[in-house]
Amino acid sequence: MPTMNRRGFTLLELLLSLVLFSAVMAGAIGFVVSQSKGLRILSERSNAVQSGRFGRDLLRQELRTAGTNVTEEQPIVVLANDSAFAFNADLTTNNRDSASFTGAVYVDEFAPTAQVTALTLGAQIAVRGALPALRYPLQSYSQSPSTFVNSDAEFISFWFAPDSSDNNRTYALWRQVNAAPPELVSVGLTRAAGTPFLRYYYDAAPWNATSTGLTQVPAAWLPLTKSVARRGVDSDTGTAVSRRIDALRAIEVTYESTPPKADNTREVVRYMVPLPNVMNARQSRACGRAPLLPPTPSVTWRADSQAVQVTIAPAVDDAAGERDVVRYVLWRQAVGSGTWGEPINTIAATRAASYTVRDQGFPVRPGQYRYALAVQDCTPNVSGMAISGAVFVP
Repeated sequence: MPTMNRRGFTLLELLLSLVLFSAVMAGAIGFVVSQSKGLRILSERSNAVQSGRFGRDLLRQELRTAGTNVTEEQPIVVLANDSAFAFNADLTTNNRDSASFTGAVYVDEFAPTAQVTALTLGAQIAVRGALPALRYPLQSYSQSPSTFVNSDAEFISFWFAPDSSDNNRTYALWRQVNAAPPELVSVGLTRAAGTPFLRYYYDAAPWNATSTGLTQVPAAWLPLTKSVARRGVDSDTGTAVSRRIDALRAIEVTYESTPPKADNTREVVRYMVPLPNVMNARQSRACGRAPLLPPTPSVTWRADSQAVQVTIAPAVDDAAGERDVVRYVLWRQAVGSGTWGEPINTIAATRAASYTVRDQGFPVRPGQYRYALAVQDCTPNVSGMAISGAVFVP
């Protein structure tokens, strides 16, 4: 039987094959790496663009609300510099009845209570982005001159700060409401060719009688801060330096939402946000005369629910009269105590025949307690207090 020819590859053929195979693989791997790098860069740029757009939309929505539903004395703008803006606005409420009288801009019944009312002097905080350091508020702000009812307008801050997670090469946009933890809004932002993140425009008429339209705030004026506790006091009127911050009418926001491209084409976000509420002395909703004193609430201890039952008869202007009552405000006080403190509850006015509230929040038991009731209309004005008799809590 003849022997088959089993000739194999020569060493030269093997080396040539390996060289060709390596060249093909190198090209394929290079292509994959290049594609992967391109996709990663595209993804990073897309994420940066989306982050920048989110910051743009949020700033546009919220900055223009500055001054909404502030009290008579409460400042509107507290800080304005080239990278931070802080203001008061009734942006959010967790009272569902607020929808019936357009108090806050948004109604979120799950919003934390600490983030839907004004800061008080006892809860003063450092203002983010302020140089030199600034603390706010300088006093508490009440909706009523006779009885303290805290303002519904919360303190909102936005500021651009170097991003430590990116070795401070880019900036991040932050947001804070009252003393809540700061929220990260956007990352990967850079200044646009040295332009400040924030520039301001003001009504120059008080300083220049011939001025028409809006004038850009000079860089030498910045930072603008609210150096007095209230609006409308002598040191904060006329053409005083402290008056400048109340003359703001618009904010120009400028930044790059992606790093510069290799061809030096720069993608710049630039837009103007008007401040329509700042020009008005107060953003209130007139609802007629101040509310009349409500009927005295009836209080009884309910052993079945271990609560004090408070029964409220409708106020004069609830279902009749001016029909401008929007809520009832309730306080509790231990008999012998000198102050009423903060309200313990608010009850939406729904034109009901009567209202019932059960109160289980007693700081000390046993003891005697009494309750006070006031009425708030949509201005918002608050009536005087109608004070109940004492009730014993066993």
